[in-house]
Amino acid sequence: MKILAVDFDGVISDSALKALFVSHNVYCKYSDLKVKKNFGGKLFTFENWELMKKEYKKEMEYYHRLRSYIEISGDFFAIIKVIEEQIQIKDQQEFIAYRNQLKFDYHFFLELFFKEKEEWQRENFKKWFFLSPVFHEVVKGIQRFQHESQKVVIATSNLGEAIHRAFQPEFLGFEMDIEDIFDKNFGKHKAEHMQAIANKYGVALEDIYFVDDQLSYLRGTDALGVNVFLAGWGYCAESQKEEAKKEQIPVIENEKDFYPVLKKVLG
Repeated sequence: MKILAVDFDGVISDSALKALFVSHNVYCKYSDLKVKKNFGGKLFTFENWELMKKEYKKEMEYYHRLRSYIEISGDFFAIIKVIEEQIQIKDQQEFIAYRNQLKFDYHFFLELFFKEKEEWQRENFKKWFFLSPVFHEVVKGIQRFQHESQKVVIATSNLGEAIHRAFQPEFLGFEMDIEDIFDKNFGKHKAEHMQAIANKYGVALEDIYFVDDQLSYLRGTDALGVNVFLAGWGYCAESQKEEAKKEQIPVIENEKDFYPVLKKVLG
């Protein structure tokens, strides 16, 4: 048996702005500053979301570029600070250097981050789901693999319970058992997820095909023998694609190529 493991954020769903929605709100609540420079200091809501995206288009665009440097959930705090202080970050190394010099309680921020997310999900899951567009060609590809009796699992840095509800016909259009979602509880790095997947399904690591949009997760995972692919339609920057190619990590440039490329290697 061969297994296709797919990341969620950035591969199946474009949840970049949804993460901004949560991170900004948490920052405003976390910070004791009376004046917030970002987005006029206003909290995001379901009602003002579309207006805020238009009103603060420049900040939104800069956030999208910074999103490609995210490695862990706590990095969203660093992005908020970069935008607020109007710091120009050129690449991943500059972002990491800036993040590492920040002094704040990452653990506390993450607790608030997930609490905020859960509150919006409880308020209206349908509105919450549609805050982030779906990569439809990827979704159709996964459905085709499932119809062909190929095993598809999810490897995510999210909490499994947080995304499982989206795997319904009314949302993503296909179902996924919670047991087939390997989340942050399986480890901080996706390499640990791959080990858990191999152990659960009794397959060799060489029989796992893993697609992620974050190059740092593919590094180290490929050393295990896992077949890795960088999703070019996700949050990775062009520089990361170039690095991947130099390291002989295949790049699937467009979501429309998701099914054809993986169909060829899966057989």
